[in-house]
Amino acid sequence: MMHRALILFLGIPFAFLITISTIAKGPIKKLKVTSFNSYFLYDEIGDSYKFPKDRKHRTEEDFAKIKKLILSNHPDIIGFQEIENETALHHIIINEYDCKATVTPGYSQELGICWKKELGKPVISELEQLSIRPGLRKGLLAEFIFDGKKVSVLVVHLKAGHSPKDKKERKEQILTLKDILPSLGKFVLLGDFNEVLERRVDLLKILQRNLKLKVANYKQKSDCWQHHDGFIDYLITNMDWQEGSFVQTKFESDDGNFDGNPSAEKGLSDHCPVSADLLLER
Repeated sequence: MMHRALILFLGIPFAFLITISTIAKGPIKKLKVTSFNSYFLYDEIGDSYKFPKDRKHRTEEDFAKIKKLILSNHPDIIGFQEIENETALHHIIINEYDCKATVTPGYSQELGICWKKELGKPVISELEQLSIRPGLRKGLLAEFIFDGKKVSVLVVHLKAGHSPKDKKERKEQILTLKDILPSLGKFVLLGDFNEVLERRVDLLKILQRNLKLKVANYKQKSDCWQHHDGFIDYLITNMDWQEGSFVQTKFESDDGNFDGNPSAEKGLSDHCPVSADLLLER
């Protein structure tokens, strides 16, 4: 009798764990999505004499600071801009995540995406059409299946610069995105647009078409380093963001200027992660 009672007693927590596990694997109702431009994150392996020599060299302490900041909101999916390669991402991510990055021959600033392994394995593809000429960045697309429904996550980093040529090429990339987005179904478009879209409503209208886009940080205030004049990093969807969920996460050493003073700024990024909760059910 005592043996049987012990089995029953031990079975209670086991059954409880099975129940909790079943609940945990139920339908996913929302995802925390993050975008971060990591200011050309190198893996620092054998790069001492390689181009670009003026990049920000990272120490292990720098990697630790960046990792702490990115993971502080426990994101489900993170889109990265300005990374050297997939190896570099593993300096600032933990084993809970899988990652993929674009690959371009020669010197380039790649895009990356990391996601919690529990979300399954998305179909990953590179969108070459966004590189409208050699030297411009491709797009990185991850297609997830949640509760039998596809959700696409597209990471981008549009042309930087303020010259007429830079602006023209950026607009051409926006026009390319206009043609890509309708084919994605339910999607999240995230990344560094190198434009304050509140000031360039014409560009936002090109993307908008009849897609009923929602921009998580539209008309929100940016206080990251010197980007006080507005966001250039955006989270955009044709689904819904949870109201009030948007947040921009700042480095502890952010004093309003990314100028190497204090020295704690060195090796970090002049961008701050932006995050919001995407609603999969409405």
